[in-house]
Amino acid sequence: MNEQEQLMDNLLNADLEIIDVVRELHAGHWDSESLKQQVGDLLKIRDEMVQQLMSLKGGDDRSCDCGHDPAREWST
Repeated sequence: MNEQEQLMDNLLNADLEIIDVVRELHAGHWDSESLKQQVGDLLKIRDEMVQQLMSLKGGDDRSCDCGHDPAREWST
């Protein structure tokens, strides 16, 4: 597996983990500060992986045709 494939695999795993934590928060009516922090941390890690993946693809263009900015900073 090359570096780009590994990053894409890591992104998928991060996305799945984010979804699991958000589901836990939803089930607990958004009461857990530690889970909220975990989501924030996971989003930061995911954003860093997206930036790495985009740099492997070449260029500094981090936006896609849909207008989505994957390098956007998330606030919690």
